[in-house]
Amino acid sequence: MPELNANIPSIECYVRGNFLRDQRDSHDKYFPCVIFGVASVPFRSPLFHFMMEDGGVWWRMPINAFCSKPDVLEEDIHNLVLWNSFSPFVTVTKFSDMANLKMSYTDRNKTKVMGKYLFTLDWYGGDSNSFDAGYSETPGQHKCGHVIQRDDGNYAIQPNNRVFVLDPSFTTKIGKPVIQRIINSHNKWDVEDATKWATEDSDAFHYDIVDNSDVFNF
Repeated sequence: MPELNANIPSIECYVRGNFLRDQRDSHDKYFPCVIFGVASVPFRSPLFHFMMEDGGVWWRMPINAFCSKPDVLEEDIHNLVLWNSFSPFVTVTKFSDMANLKMSYTDRNKTKVMGKYLFTLDWYGGDSNSFDAGYSETPGQHKCGHVIQRDDGNYAIQPNNRVFVLDPSFTTKIGKPVIQRIINSHNKWDVEDATKWATEDSDAFHYDIVDNSDVFNF
């Protein structure tokens, strides 16, 4: 699985000139680019790698550096991204059932924003020798990040609990939550944690499952 860097579905868009000029000038300039990768640096917003028409390659730009068309007003990154990367171990998935579906989310200013689903970033704790300093494996804290192309031309990264998907053939109750959802605070589902069950002590291919209730009844 990827560590630090990962491929993403390429995004043909524009990069704002001020991000290429250390925020000193060129705020009114936009340059075609192709975003091709993401960097997951703990305690930093997800960062993206891209190439430009002159062959230049740039590393680790935040999502507010980009827009889907020129002359788009830059949005405060705090209204685009809710959480920093949870660990250096990141996966990228474009879920087929959500591909290109309309999405909405509510930003920090409580403004409802519409857009289109692109793909999803998700984080994990790495191998058994890696120290998980974040919350990537904590049930009540872990979040994924859905990358969204906003209708206004900006891009956003939002977790499950901030977004709603519009699938015309299925989501027929938009705006009417079917239940008040509660975050999973601690449950970790594990099917090998019960002392009651064990496999039979034999080399049988179709081995039986033995009930050890009497053995562990103390």
